[in-house]
Amino acid sequence: LLRPESAEALAQAHEQNRRWFLSYNEGADNVESDMADIQRLTPAQQAQFMQAIHHRAAKGFQYCFVQYYISENIKRGEDPGHPLHAVERFLNSAPFLDFMRALTDEPGIHTADALASIYGPGHFLTDHDDSHGSRQRVAAYVLQLTRQWDRNWGGHLAFFDEQGNITDAFLPSFNTLNVFRVPQPHAVQLVAPFAQGYRRSITGWVHR
Repeated sequence: LLRPESAEALAQAHEQNRRWFLSYNEGADNVESDMADIQRLTPAQQAQFMQAIHHRAAKGFQYCFVQYYISENIKRGEDPGHPLHAVERFLNSAPFLDFMRALTDEPGIHTADALASIYGPGHFLTDHDDSHGSRQRVAAYVLQLTRQWDRNWGGHLAFFDEQGNITDAFLPSFNTLNVFRVPQPHAVQLVAPFAQGYRRSITGWVHR
């Protein structure tokens, strides 16, 4: 998608970012916890925390991964000049929005939002369709920034049919763009505990 030098600069900004939050849900509530706070938990507390997440995942929609919500931080005026903020300007530029309008055959697209995400061992996003009650999402995108990923490590972006069979699954990769219409059932499969890397991306939605 990007020129090699641009992709490398974005990947380095992603890799060098030190402000990350653990993103997860408690039922319908979306929660962000500063990674510094998570890391201060004792091993027993961390195990109890993950046990609760796994219990909820067994019964319904659940996610657990690391993120830096670029668009929300810009709206709140936080971290001015942060290197990752530049990607939101690119995603809302006329060339990119025109590309997304043509790709989705949706001329009403007028804005995009963005978050930086990391999926490490044990992280996942269960089956859902990206519907949102108050936002008019047209399509979701994933700008992949993952270097050297083994297919056995999991973390695939997977799509499902009505019977729950996987129809497509995309390996984490570098400088590639996945785009899909919303709503559409999909998931990010569990990253294996033996994975020797991190699934990195910029992801978000384009809106009417």
